[in-house]
This record gives sequence, C-alpha cells and structure tokens, in this order.
Amino acid sequence: MIEKINFRDQVRNILLDRMKSGELSAGDAISLARLSRELDVSVTPIREALTQLQQSGIIEAIPNRGFIIPEIHPSDVREVYELVAHLECLALENGQFSPGLLEQLKKQQVVFKDTRTAMDRINADMHFHELLASAYKNTTAQRILEDLKIRIFFYEKGFMDAHGFYEHSSDHHDQIIHCLEQKNIHEACRILKENWLQILQYAPYENTSS
Repeated sequence: MIEKINFRDQVRNILLDRMKSGELSAGDAISLARLSRELDVSVTPIREALTQLQQSGIIEAIPNRGFIIPEIHPSDVREVYELVAHLECLALENGQFSPGLLEQLKKQQVVFKDTRTAMDRINADMHFHELLASAYKNTTAQRILEDLKIRIFFYEKGFMDAHGFYEHSSDHHDQIIHCLEQKNIHEACRILKENWLQILQYAPYENTSS
C-alpha cells in the first residue's frame, strides 16, 4: 500500500523503480485493475501516471491490451543516444563538480567495476551518469534525461555482457573522472559522447541519414 499523497507521482515512481529493478521488462503489459488492487488506490491516478509515462515515450497504449513497455525501435537508437549524450555534455559544461561530487563518482566507479551481472552493471552505470548530470541544476533537463534513460534501459542492458562493452564503459568512466579533476571539460565531453554512442557498435540500428 502507498501513502495517500500525490498518488499519480507515487505510482509513476513505483513503476519506474520496477523497470529499473527488472521486475518489469520490455514487452510486459501493465494492468490498471491489478495495480489498483495491489496499491489500494483508484484507477484514476494510475491512469494519470500511465498517461504521463506514455507521453514520455516510456510505455505505449495498445488497443484492447492496455499499456505495455515497448522495445526501443532500431530507428530511434541513434537519435535517443545522441540526445542523452548532448544533454549530459550540457550538464558537464554548466555543472559544478565539487570535490565531494568527484569523490562520489569515484566510489560509484568502484561499484561499477565490482558488478557481476548485466542488471547490476546497467544500474551502476546509470547511477554513475545520474551523478554526472546532478551537477547541472536544471530540473527540466533532469526530467528529460530520466525519461530517456528509462527508454534505453531495456535496450542497453542486453549489451552489458557483450565482449568489450563493459570494459570500454569502465575505461570511459575513469577517463571522464580524470578530465573533470583536471577541469578539462572539452575532453570530458568528447569521452562522454563516445561512451554513450559506443552502443552503435553492438546494437542494430537503422541509418536514416542516406
């Protein structure tokens, strides 16, 4: 049961947490009636939360099936990853990286290196990037990034076990931290973009530039 305060946002956060934990996966259907019984709230705030997630592109409404968590379409891959990279570079360029935040990044990198499963790796990787973006005190950008990263979460976790992908991500993290310590934001942004766009070497996508 959830607290009866701001039902819509609580339902949204519960669903996002379940997606991040792997309890909900791409292709899963989300039942309003089941959630209503489980959380002991009416279907109205649940429908509002699901509609909000749909507007963010995180879930889809399917006639006669309700809401489902979609796979990211290959044609969207480059577009979504480039946008995430751009927004995080904006965070690097406009953020304040205090010694305390740099220490948090180092500790999170240790966590990332110690992970053993794809799910743990993707969550540790996402948290590393959340820390990077947290330096940018722009709530609109933060919300957009959160929604985009949920969209790619299911897509990317399948590649954390791919040969070289995990190792390259770890190397990129170390290099980004070093650049931030040296206040070399330009180089940190270059490596950050490379970090996000490396997925294109492992994942199929549709090149629409031709």
